[in-house]
Amino acid sequence: MSRIPFIAGLSLSATVVLAALYGIAPAHVPKLLVAAPAWLAAALLWMRAAPRTRKQAGVLGCIGLAGLGWGATHAGRIDPQLIFGSNALLIAMLAAVSFLRLVTRPSAQKVERTAHGRKALWSTLLGVHLFGAVINLSVVFIMGDRLSAYRDLNARQVSVLTRGFSAAAFWSPFFAAMAAALTYAPGAQLPQLMLFGIPLAALGLTITALRKPAEDAGFEGYPMHFGTLWLPATLAILVLILHESFPRWPILAIICLLAPAITLVYLAVSKRGGGARLVGHLKQGLPSMANELLLFLAAGLMAAGVDSTLSTLHGWLPFAHFGGVQAALTLLFMYLVALAGVHPVIGIAVIGTLLTPLKPDANLLAMTFLCSWAISVGTSPFSGMNLALQGRYHIEPLNFLRWNGRYSLMMLTAGMTALICYARWFA
Repeated sequence: MSRIPFIAGLSLSATVVLAALYGIAPAHVPKLLVAAPAWLAAALLWMRAAPRTRKQAGVLGCIGLAGLGWGATHAGRIDPQLIFGSNALLIAMLAAVSFLRLVTRPSAQKVERTAHGRKALWSTLLGVHLFGAVINLSVVFIMGDRLSAYRDLNARQVSVLTRGFSAAAFWSPFFAAMAAALTYAPGAQLPQLMLFGIPLAALGLTITALRKPAEDAGFEGYPMHFGTLWLPATLAILVLILHESFPRWPILAIICLLAPAITLVYLAVSKRGGGARLVGHLKQGLPSMANELLLFLAAGLMAAGVDSTLSTLHGWLPFAHFGGVQAALTLLFMYLVALAGVHPVIGIAVIGTLLTPLKPDANLLAMTFLCSWAISVGTSPFSGMNLALQGRYHIEPLNFLRWNGRYSLMMLTAGMTALICYARWFA
């Protein structure tokens, strides 16, 4: 029985390695092979997950199976890669980033210098936004692990981390959101998308920071000094170098390669205990991902069911043409279905394929996709980021709606207005 967590840890490590290889040579490493060790780890760790997580994963899985059943009986799409591997790369990235805990966890004997107040809030908000624009979701957990080292994350900290990170989806060329938008809106131009998205991101950061100074006087933020900044900065620089050298390598695969490598180098040059700490992480650190693992796999199964059901809508078109008002309505629809659990990339794929016959303006369509991702990912309890936060920091799913709901409605209004204005003046 004591070997089970260690075997699960080795399985998750295999997922990391296979994900990196898949990103480097996708033609030679099937995505289902990347997912297989993660499913094995989930089976081994099922009883280690919290009862609430097992119940939530069961509900998501049942919804997915029902959707697949509907699709199978109505000529819908049944995609094994989506069923078993839709979140495999995200799971691999989370497992890879977990190795960085061996580098970032402060010593029990060391009193960590923390930052407080409005300056700490702005530095944390800008830090997670700018670093997140390059190294993606990993920065949320680098900062979250540091902030939660001595006490649980509070609502304000979670909202700063989630909003600051998700706002980068408006414009960052390194985000999966941008890759999906450019894929399903062929002909869209990156400079125009960035010029459209940066003001919306700035608005989102400003709304997040706008509170009475007294309300944030005790805010405890990410400590901005060399001891805490060297890791995200090093990771960001190396990601940029590798991405520039190998532009076809996806960011998630690069992080799966770099995060364990940085950790191994750090442990090799540290004075003592590196091997024991690494083995301890395989036995305890990686198995502690049980909650995140089950939620991600179950959410992927649900997403496959939704995709199968939506694929039965053969030939139906919601609009006669695609202009500003139609883009705004599409954004509203994508926001609502994301809250219900449809991953933004599925919404983008379905809407992009559905609207192709209308020959929409590529930039307008891509901007709609970016807005849907950036606005919904911090609010939906089923987004990849929030599923991971639920499992890692024991946050109740509905808290994301409570803490970010009003913010997302304001950004939804801003996004819909911006799309209508762009269509009227530039499209």
